[in-house]
Amino acid sequence: MSNVKQSTSPNDFAVAKSLNQELIPIITLVKVADLMDLPLDFKIDELNRAYVLLVHKLETLYDRNPELAAIKPEPFWKRFDVLKTLTGEIIDYLADSSNDMGQAHIARVDKLCIISGVESVELTPELTKLIKQTSEITDNHLLSLDQARLDRNQEIEDSWYIPEYTIEYKPDGTILINDVLKLKKTQIGSTIDNLLEQAIKNPEKIFIPELPKTARNISTVLSSAGFTPTLRKLFFPAVSSSKGVYFRPKVTYAQASEEDIDTTMLDLQLMALDADHTFSA
Repeated sequence: MSNVKQSTSPNDFAVAKSLNQELIPIITLVKVADLMDLPLDFKIDELNRAYVLLVHKLETLYDRNPELAAIKPEPFWKRFDVLKTLTGEIIDYLADSSNDMGQAHIARVDKLCIISGVESVELTPELTKLIKQTSEITDNHLLSLDQARLDRNQEIEDSWYIPEYTIEYKPDGTILINDVLKLKKTQIGSTIDNLLEQAIKNPEKIFIPELPKTARNISTVLSSAGFTPTLRKLFFPAVSSSKGVYFRPKVTYAQASEEDIDTTMLDLQLMALDADHTFSA
């Protein structure tokens, strides 16, 4: 018998995981603003508002779920309940390599989801609306950062780019983008593990993957492993259970541009993680 006590609703674990994940893009934008040498709290009001509302929902969830509250390491937001006035402290915190943006905590929340058997989240209309609003705010803030980059030093800042995008699948199940961005770690024998193993052995050509029986299509399998639409377009430009899969382990900046793949958010994430980048002449 499991030692994990049942929460008020097992779905709470899945909701907690989803809301914690929504905070990572927000924290990423704070770090990117610092890397761009922008003032502390640069246009922070709306981003702070989204962060505060998400944290408030998480506080309510954790208050009624001792299993969540007991997780170590504690979530990022327990240390920083707001962004406004704390961006400097947040940057200092992230400068310590032993700290992260919440990924280690989320992994433990995911463990509770797995043990409880509830891995697919069911969101209330209120939470669905909150997540949609958060996405809109982060998109708008990204545009503000991009505009600030142009305004501050258009000749230099506008010229940096990621020269190529690479993917590596390690024996321990780690999916690594450009040597710095980690996606969800796979389990040996899982559908995504089988797909990636076969993809690595069949680069730059169409192949029909032999996968465990699953109701999910290949695009959904990739999404569940952390492949965003941008990453799928870069590394899996063709995906079909019947017609085959096309995998490419390396995509140049020129290729991505020719295919009109919008890598703006990915580029900023990679830059925040100190990925290799270059400047045009």
